[in-house]
Amino acid sequence: MPGGEVGTMEQRGQVTAPWTEHDVAIWYTGDIARHLLAGRICERPEVATPFPPQLGAGECVVASGPFELLTYRPVGDGSYERAGSPVFLGGRGAFAATGLAAAVTALQNGRRRKAAAVAALPRWVVDDRGGMFVSTHGFYLQSAAGLYPWSWGAVTAAELTAPATVQVHGQAQCGQVSWQLRSVWSELLFVLWALAVHPQHPQLASGAWIPPTWPGRRHGLQWRPGSQRIPRVGREARGISVHRPGCPTPRSASE
Repeated sequence: MPGGEVGTMEQRGQVTAPWTEHDVAIWYTGDIARHLLAGRICERPEVATPFPPQLGAGECVVASGPFELLTYRPVGDGSYERAGSPVFLGGRGAFAATGLAAAVTALQNGRRRKAAAVAALPRWVVDDRGGMFVSTHGFYLQSAAGLYPWSWGAVTAAELTAPATVQVHGQAQCGQVSWQLRSVWSELLFVLWALAVHPQHPQLASGAWIPPTWPGRRHGLQWRPGSQRIPRVGREARGISVHRPGCPTPRSASE
């Protein structure tokens, strides 16, 4: 996960503890949202992309960085390979040796059975890594598997489940998908999606999208729709992570 230190912030002449890339990304998210609400989003420096933006006229790419994509699934089917039957020996001490071999085999099979049962339980599993690009119209996931553009209309629900982690439900060509994207820009993805299609989302309306441990809270900084309390900072945040579903390019909900 990205999150190295990127310097310090000053408040009333005092230098605070170093801020992480994610801390700076939170600050930038508020600034980007403020520009978007004021209709001045494309006045910000646009982020270069290795592909032409394709989600609509007037689209501006505002952030980019690495991502991880997690899907909720088991990593096994519950099956396992049983250890072979013990060999029955002859001669002195054969009975004890055979019994010991049988006990070892049973122990091995028991461990394999438990491991297979654990593997059959669903959990969040990293299925892809690559680069994510967040724009005014949606986001793009680029990895060795290809380029996956997602318009905001293709995202049916989203929720921040942890700092730098957003759970996304969407409509893809293969049907409904659900995954988690881990990135220092996860909050930006969430905020721009919510402003575009669901401004009443409780995490957006209450300002709860800002992590409770964000150091800016110590200085009274906050943000809600219409608030002007998060100032600009003088450097770009650099990291980002996200996660991609294993299916064809998502389609817009309007298609």
